[in-house]
Amino acid sequence: MSRRTLVPVLVVGLALTPDPSWAQESREDLLVAERAEKAKALAPYQGGKLERSLLWFEQVDPLRKVAPHDGFYLEYGFKWKPVGAGLGLGGGWRRDLFGRQARVLVGGGISTRNYQLLQADFSFPYLLSDRLELGVHAVYRHNPQEDFWGVGIGSSEDDRVSYLVDYTDYEGRAIVRPVTWLEAGTRFGRLVGSVGRGTDGRFPSIQDRFTDATAPGLAEQPDFGFGELFAAVDYRDEDGNARAGGLYSVSWREYQDLDFDRYSFRAVDVLLQQFIPIFDKKRVFALQARLQSAATDAGAGQIVPFYFKPTLGGSTSHRGFNDYRFRDDAVVNVNVEYRWEAFSGLDMALFSDWGTVASNVGQLRLSEVRNAYGIGFRFNTYKAVLFRIDVGFGGEGIQTFFKFSKAF
Repeated sequence: MSRRTLVPVLVVGLALTPDPSWAQESREDLLVAERAEKAKALAPYQGGKLERSLLWFEQVDPLRKVAPHDGFYLEYGFKWKPVGAGLGLGGGWRRDLFGRQARVLVGGGISTRNYQLLQADFSFPYLLSDRLELGVHAVYRHNPQEDFWGVGIGSSEDDRVSYLVDYTDYEGRAIVRPVTWLEAGTRFGRLVGSVGRGTDGRFPSIQDRFTDATAPGLAEQPDFGFGELFAAVDYRDEDGNARAGGLYSVSWREYQDLDFDRYSFRAVDVLLQQFIPIFDKKRVFALQARLQSAATDAGAGQIVPFYFKPTLGGSTSHRGFNDYRFRDDAVVNVNVEYRWEAFSGLDMALFSDWGTVASNVGQLRLSEVRNAYGIGFRFNTYKAVLFRIDVGFGGEGIQTFFKFSKAF
């Protein structure tokens, strides 16, 4: 081809060649259009019935309508309701006073097993920009169906009895919270108690099977004066359904027998909880360790009443046994859970619990540790566990727990 012929051909070819930037823009426009068409064909995400119900409950928060911060309120359960008391309903009246300088509360509760509570509380909870709380309360508790199997790790499953205990508690408190994750304080007051015949018709009353020698404090119950020091570090991401962080607390309480000079003792409670998330908190290792002790001074001739001895067993300490199954002056338990999100609104858990009791901390023996394992189902929002089913194996048969609360 001659040079004269080649030049016109090149000119025509360049004229017909599309501009590279124009071609790139055309491809991007085409992809955008295709995505838009696909989006039109896709239905908006609809969660399952469980997820939608829990989200509605969380967003609407119907409990707030019956449990406002100020005024008359109703609530499921009530403060200090013991494990095993049955379904409970609480209510009362509460209000901030004096321009949110003070707060008053008067209320009570009752359960399906006739556990009862009456309380009156007056406090200054917002002092020093919410860093200091001062308060007093009076509380009456009626617990008619408490369980007792005897003292020690060797107590028999066949010796289960029922007893009634009433408490009236007059208490003052001072609590400091210098930062959001730390609190410390003191409690002091007087505790009046009495023990009577249990009302659980399935089991004998404690007086029919035990004596004051085998259930110390059964024959007589003094009034107690008490003083307590406590501290807690709490940096969990959510109190009601933790997936990260930890809680570490310790309390030391001295009880002074005001009547017989026979039942003075001190109670120590050390609690450690740690939550270790994996990836995006949909999988969590949850760990708990707790040591409880009720001890007397050596050679002082004092004893710990059976109804104040710490216990092991149940949905928050050892799921291989009934609530309060073992009781003694020293109790230790360790709980390990692996939790994962099965789908939105339901977490599942594999757990293992260990624990034992002894007459004092120095007598706790690894050889006497009782172990159990199991599986759990937790219906929840990210803030709270609304309902829980735990099934434990390896203790005294299969233990099934239905609870409207978290394990820990």
